[in-house]
Amino acid sequence: QAMCEVDGIGPVPPGAIADGGYRKGPEDGEPPEEGFGALAHLQLPVKSALDLKQERLSGVVTKYLPVSGYGMVKSHMFEGELTFRIDRVMPEFQAHPLHENEAVEFDVQADDVGKPVAVAVKPVLGRKPYDVLGQRHRGYVRRFAERWGFLNAAAFDGDLFVHRDNLLMEPGTETGPDGQPILRTGQVVEFDVALDDRGRAVAKQITTRALLRPGDWIGHRLRGYIRSFQGAWGFINSDRFAGDLFVHRDSLLAACQNAQLAIGTVVEFDIERDHHRKGAKNRL
Repeated sequence: QAMCEVDGIGPVPPGAIADGGYRKGPEDGEPPEEGFGALAHLQLPVKSALDLKQERLSGVVTKYLPVSGYGMVKSHMFEGELTFRIDRVMPEFQAHPLHENEAVEFDVQADDVGKPVAVAVKPVLGRKPYDVLGQRHRGYVRRFAERWGFLNAAAFDGDLFVHRDNLLMEPGTETGPDGQPILRTGQVVEFDVALDDRGRAVAKQITTRALLRPGDWIGHRLRGYIRSFQGAWGFINSDRFAGDLFVHRDSLLAACQNAQLAIGTVVEFDIERDHHRKGAKNRL
């Protein structure tokens, strides 16, 4: 899903025209339909990646030098390669060692001298918003116009549509001249992934006071509940952090080894790094 930009008025929904009417695009405030957008009118690959600055792009890593603090990516959508700084990798993946030829997605921005660079880089997971329906996640605003825009998150690939009607008003929420809540590019948010009335995945129950991540609580003991558990493993959620925390039956205290971990069971737990599984040093 894409957003295009019309001179002087900023981003508009794919299919829209400058005077606010639509050729055959979405109704105002609705998720854009697939098949509309700036990419449909461009001949790929473009010469300058900045021509795609409104899009979420996919490509592969061509170089990754963690000691030097940077890497490079390429894509079939533009000519040449783009540099990215490791500190511009999506925060949840900054400890993830990227590899050459690994599939990634990213945005394009101009650096201080106007040169295109890749930002918000993350590995491709092979998981779309439809695969995480009913879950609550932490993410980042990629683009936002007057009423709608797109989010990205570490939990899935691609864009998730967001409309300001789905923002929850909280103390400190930024509002526009009309008193309605607004979002800004790069802002951290928390949201539920749900279906709209036409069966499309969208962000709902959006808050701008995002919870911490599980990694922010290493060494602490928290309370939460079992989100799912099958066989010997499952996931825990807590109101103290966003997302899922892995749990294995081997981690239960001796006195609780025979406990039935049903969905919704309230539990207490410590958060630690996984030292038991080879190659899983970044798993919690």
